[in-house]
Amino acid sequence: MNQSKTVLYLLFILLTAHTSLSVCANDIHPTKNNTTETPNSMMQNNTYVTQDSLTPILNKSTSDQNTYNLITLPNHLKVLLISDPKAERYSASLSIKVGNFQDPSGQQGLAHFLEHMLFLGTEKYPEPGNYQTYINTNGGTHNAYTSTNKTNFYFDITPSAYENALDRFSQFFISPLFSESLTQREKNAVDAEYKAKLTDESRRSTQALKTLINPKHPYSRFSVGSLDTLKDLPNKPLREQLLNLYEEHYSSENMALVLVANLPPKKLAELAHQYFSSIPSKTKASEENYPELITTDKPQLQFFRPLINSNTLNVFYQIDAQGENYKTQPTRYLSYILGNENKGSLYASLKSEGLINSISAGASSDYGSNALFSIKIRLTDEGLSQIDTVAQRLFATISLLKSSPVNPLYLQEGLKLSQLMFNNQSYVAPINLARALSARMLDIPSEDTLSSFRLEHTASQSDVQALLQQLSPENLLIQVITNKTFPQDWAKGTPTWKKEPWYNSEYSNNLPSQSLSDTINFSAKTTQVGLPEKNNFIPESLKLVDETDQSPSIILQKKGMTYWNKSDPSFNKPTAMNFIAFRFDNAADTPEHTLLNRLWTRLFNDSVSESTYAPYVAGLGYSFYPHTNGVTLRTSGYSDKQSTYTTWLIDQIFLFRPNPEKFNLAKKQLETDLSNQKSRQAYSNANSALQTLITKNSQTIEQLEDALKSLTLEDLQAFTKKARNEFDIVAYSTGNITKQQSTQLAQSIYQRVEDRLTPREPLEIETKELSAQQKHHYQFNSTSSDCVVLYTLIDTSGQNTQKAIIEKAYFAILKKLISSPFYQELRTNQQLGYIVGAQDLSIRKTPILGLLIQSPNKDTLTLVTAMEDFIQEQKERLPNLSDEEFYQAKNALLSELKMTAKNLSDNALNEWHQIAKPAPDFQTKEEWIENVEKIEIKDFLAFIKRKFESADTAKIIIHNKAFPQELTEQQSWQEASPMSPKL
Repeated sequence: MNQSKTVLYLLFILLTAHTSLSVCANDIHPTKNNTTETPNSMMQNNTYVTQDSLTPILNKSTSDQNTYNLITLPNHLKVLLISDPKAERYSASLSIKVGNFQDPSGQQGLAHFLEHMLFLGTEKYPEPGNYQTYINTNGGTHNAYTSTNKTNFYFDITPSAYENALDRFSQFFISPLFSESLTQREKNAVDAEYKAKLTDESRRSTQALKTLINPKHPYSRFSVGSLDTLKDLPNKPLREQLLNLYEEHYSSENMALVLVANLPPKKLAELAHQYFSSIPSKTKASEENYPELITTDKPQLQFFRPLINSNTLNVFYQIDAQGENYKTQPTRYLSYILGNENKGSLYASLKSEGLINSISAGASSDYGSNALFSIKIRLTDEGLSQIDTVAQRLFATISLLKSSPVNPLYLQEGLKLSQLMFNNQSYVAPINLARALSARMLDIPSEDTLSSFRLEHTASQSDVQALLQQLSPENLLIQVITNKTFPQDWAKGTPTWKKEPWYNSEYSNNLPSQSLSDTINFSAKTTQVGLPEKNNFIPESLKLVDETDQSPSIILQKKGMTYWNKSDPSFNKPTAMNFIAFRFDNAADTPEHTLLNRLWTRLFNDSVSESTYAPYVAGLGYSFYPHTNGVTLRTSGYSDKQSTYTTWLIDQIFLFRPNPEKFNLAKKQLETDLSNQKSRQAYSNANSALQTLITKNSQTIEQLEDALKSLTLEDLQAFTKKARNEFDIVAYSTGNITKQQSTQLAQSIYQRVEDRLTPREPLEIETKELSAQQKHHYQFNSTSSDCVVLYTLIDTSGQNTQKAIIEKAYFAILKKLISSPFYQELRTNQQLGYIVGAQDLSIRKTPILGLLIQSPNKDTLTLVTAMEDFIQEQKERLPNLSDEEFYQAKNALLSELKMTAKNLSDNALNEWHQIAKPAPDFQTKEEWIENVEKIEIKDFLAFIKRKFESADTAKIIIHNKAFPQELTEQQSWQEASPMSPKL
């Protein structure tokens, strides 16, 4: 469904997401330190940790089973202690109120660089990879990010390793080393991170937009860091600047800590005191005052040329900072109306004429005393040619909003939905909860940390009106993004083009012409655009059913239709999920059929976008997507009204008929999407290329692009007619729904399609047969200037077995054992690139281990040679593996496998994956656990000996740059030319 995700109704995502300008991929870990430490014994005289000293945090969600308590350590560090009875990984996050706004002049990215440096050794644990290795080998993950005014560090880990992890983690903020040698080396990693995103369109357009921002405001600056900004300056050595920034801002008063574990609050308090009380306490830095974001009194216009085929109209208004309005959030009123997709909305009027693909609206974070309210409109090519019409209706809608009374219906509806979603939120994993709350604690009073994720009461009409009045021309920035023709008559005078220095993008800043000014100021109110109607899909019943099934079972079996059900209210949420797969012949057997299936689902989703928006914002979602065996309709959300919604969608699928105009538009959009895939991150395209190469009957992007050219509306009509006339159904309902309710839904669907049902055998996606002891290489297309190599070891011995569980388990353990050494050696020591990691790429019955490097300055020969050298080192290291190292890796894998579902979708998606197979097997997880538990070190060592000797191993090297002749000559490659997709 092509719907804009407005800020108003995504509370649950707020709890699991973060906004960051630069995220460090430190969850791929460095070398293992073989020394182990035992934390100091717990303090015996914990008189300061009493039940009375714990301050409970109230106003939590009614579905939240955690308990929350706040303490303040003697050094004034605020700590939120979360006792999570479901936690199977324990977590911690520490946020510091410092970000790239605090970068010193001339050294942009220093705060981000400082974040990197804290991972590279402390006085207590001086080895650079100690922390990362400890987290990795104990089944955990870790990461960090730097934003405008925050830096956030976080990890999770198995419970038995939690205290030692806290000990290592806390040392970042007590005694980091900042060694001179690593300072000079690590800036290369930051530079590689920056260069890895040189083609990222979001970063490119945002950096260009900053040229319209007041140059005295820190938001106008470059923030990631590069070799040009991270260097020794006259009388200002880089390490000295790092230390100054650390000393000034990394103090306990400027931090917030969150601990999440299945431990009593008192125990968590003891851990906080023991490991974090030594963080230095200093005088808190005074709040900085920033100038206005926009200093001109006229609108400003920017033309921006992207690298991809994309048309976007971005409109930004400077508004007052909104952080203090967290209880009412008046910007939600604007987001709801401007991003609305109901019939009669701005979206609907423009979409119906083929001018736009989507609209989204919302407010940014605060940038000092200001924020930006943005409206993003993705234009079609026709919309670009009629951009005047789009702009007129947008500014007419804003004018209508400003001149109309504030409608209390929208305010009350927003309040009701906000509180409904807050009180029925899904379980949030400890690492996501810790990360989100530690950042929130820096800005929100402690007692409101939890409740700030929902509206407390409606915004006053005067607050909304005051906000609306700020949507004025003097606060306006307009950005037009396209690689086609710009609306030249929008600019006053002839546009002058410049190069943005950091991302080398082309942009032109202009004052608006008189005609554009007239559009902004005088667009008439139009009857084509209305305000939203009342939402009738808000659930009325939130009652939980009293049936619970242990596993799925068939509730309806007819010729050509099998319907499964599992009543499961165990997650204490009134939600359900329905899956209905329509399986038909020739859904993806050729590139043409694959494309027609995509066009069908895309056109259908567009056709119902207006009608499905109100259910969406009321917590009822759907997706209709293509696959090898046909198409699947999936609905999810509140169980009340979901069955009615599902049958309505099925009716629409069979009633839908595409028209020529919509078909041509969808075909052109699909052509653009296929072309733009080459501009994704190179490492992502490498992984995609591998999957295409090793999968039977797969199709490359180039094959799809070529086939798309000749497809017609008549082809689609014939394809969909056949698909809708002859199919079978396999379906599944689960969640807060009784067997009787599911049976009623199943019978209702059956009655609709009974005369069309034709039994068929589903196709299984299979891996191509690969020959052992062979090396292949394949070059894929990419627009990235980075060089990427994905070096894969593929086990061919298990390809004919039913599940290859043992072989895949061996590869999973091997990945855990080599991940840290690979990262430490090739990323930290050799500085080959920023994106470096070992991957378990096993798929279906095929075990695959992948080694990946994306480098901004090394060629394919250098990367492949380094990988070959690393593999040789592991051949020598692993036979001497200690029992401790092996069982640590094995137990980390077992810990992952034994994790239980926390939300309905965790179970439902796995169960549906089995139900959709010819022979469902709901015991796969148990078989995995049973087989992994049996693996002993001698079996594992014998296995890897065979793999490294290539007795039954194939190797495929995926790369995006020319394959060096040196490799072909020096290493006797058996496949020297690029392999065909048929392998």
